[in-house]
Amino acid sequence: MGKNKELMTRVTTAAVYVGIMLVFIIPGRWVPLIPVILSAAVAFLSAFEKGQAIRLQMPGVRVLFPAVLSVLLGLLALLGILEGTLLRGLPSSIDASVNTVVAPRIFGFYALFMLFILPMTGLFRMWRKGPSILPETVAESAITLTSSLPLASAIALLFGSRTGWSWFVLAILTAWISDTFSYFAGRLLGHMRFSPALSPKKTWEGTIGGILGTILLYLLYFPAVIGKASGYSTGLSIAFSLFAAILMSLSATLGDLQSSAVKRWCGIKDFGTLLPGHGGISDRFDSISATLPAMLLLALLAGAVL
Repeated sequence: MGKNKELMTRVTTAAVYVGIMLVFIIPGRWVPLIPVILSAAVAFLSAFEKGQAIRLQMPGVRVLFPAVLSVLLGLLALLGILEGTLLRGLPSSIDASVNTVVAPRIFGFYALFMLFILPMTGLFRMWRKGPSILPETVAESAITLTSSLPLASAIALLFGSRTGWSWFVLAILTAWISDTFSYFAGRLLGHMRFSPALSPKKTWEGTIGGILGTILLYLLYFPAVIGKASGYSTGLSIAFSLFAAILMSLSATLGDLQSSAVKRWCGIKDFGTLLPGHGGISDRFDSISATLPAMLLLALLAGAVL
């Protein structure tokens, strides 16, 4: 009875969560800045929750500063977008070769600012308080990096690729499908523990279920949406779908494991309680935070070799 109630809570929260996501994601097809707003909010809340969690083990870690810095650093990627594309994104008529040029330029702005600002903020804090707070500055830098990276990746996908919105949606769907199939496969068939030290409930059966679900998603989505729009042959689209699905499902799993590792170290079950049955924003978006950068890499790879 308790398990059924828990499942209903998860399903209800997931339905509300999906509804809110769709409100921001669907308009992004025409106005890519709208999903960027969602990504910025997620970056802030994720960094804030991680800061609160890590503070349980390291009381000197600041909470608000990394959250604000995560958003600012991620949004600096907008400096790399092409002129006149802020509201509507890249025109559909633009040459496909832009995919391998503009996205790296956008992400490059973020990377350069991040590589300069993060060490400088840490050094400035140690200059004021001494080298004894080095562990705290490293923790704050890790929080900022892991929270701002998905935001910058989303901007690079949405504004740097002719089919950027489709890639962005696929990154979101990958996390949803992989997590869902993994959860139910593990719940019904799971026996062999995948990583007991990091995530006691995760099983090999669940992981394989997540991969199979992702393969099904990619075989349906990639050839019909991205492959067709990009002029790829059906055979090439299917082959790439199989490769991409395995890579992306594993990325979602690794994102979940990374989140679990931090929670185990902090001695907590969830990062927050904002999403009943799912935990906090960081708990719900841990897989998406991994799939967005991986999807950006995949989109660049597809533009280079397909």
